[in-house]
Amino acid sequence: MKKSLSILSIASAISTIISACIGVLYSFGGAQRTVENIYGQTITLFGDGVYANDSIMKVGATKGTDITVIIVAVLLLCTVFTWKDKKYAPFVHSGLLSIILYSSTCLILGVTFNKLFLFYLFQFGCTFFAFILAMADLLKRQSFENDMYNNKLMGTAVFIIIGGCSVLVWLMSILPTVFSGMPMEIIDIYTTEPTFVIDLAIILPSALYCGISLLKKKPIAYQLAPVLLTLLTGVGICVIFQTVVQSALGIVLNPGQIFSLVISFVILGIIALVLNIKLLKRIK
Repeated sequence: MKKSLSILSIASAISTIISACIGVLYSFGGAQRTVENIYGQTITLFGDGVYANDSIMKVGATKGTDITVIIVAVLLLCTVFTWKDKKYAPFVHSGLLSIILYSSTCLILGVTFNKLFLFYLFQFGCTFFAFILAMADLLKRQSFENDMYNNKLMGTAVFIIIGGCSVLVWLMSILPTVFSGMPMEIIDIYTTEPTFVIDLAIILPSALYCGISLLKKKPIAYQLAPVLLTLLTGVGICVIFQTVVQSALGIVLNPGQIFSLVISFVILGIIALVLNIKLLKRIK
């Protein structure tokens, strides 16, 4: 691993652990309070910790993500120090960076401005450039056994396409608002939801490209697939922690939300993990 990539990855992991631990543990004993958003809706703010000015729903999701990225950041450090000579290390390393990059983007764009903002920017910058360096190196390689490139990996390709298309679930929230002109139910005090942007503008086309390219036996797709599968696994784990924290904060999801936003993504994460392990065993 190049020295520049190692330094950026270490900085990304350490800053992630620090910001996430503050997000989960810091408290000044504040209490919940209600405000009115620009649409005239009454919103309850969490009122405590670094996310004091965020809605309870957002805090539940963000703290759940914080718990997930602490685990991810520790594993990232392992790929730099302990697993660096393992043949699967570059794929896992890039995949873990993609999870932290996703969460960092949500921090700088999705939560209310707070005292950690400059720290979030540092975390995002280190992760962004580490991810670029890692992927630039990874996509130049041909890491698998030669016979792998004659295999369409039909099941993996179809799963990645389905996994990418799963983010279309967000259209259920977006389209009614676009056509009716009414405020989005989950918009709270925010202007938009960065998850919608990342999933629909980046994850969806990346998954479609990778899945279709696998069916066409393009070598680049075999390098990209484990990274996307790692990201999907991370999303599944993240959804579990988000749901647990939201439940602890009194957020109750209806059966439709539990299936479409929780169970479906957890199942996708489990399948992604199994497929990824099988794929990484084929590295030469």
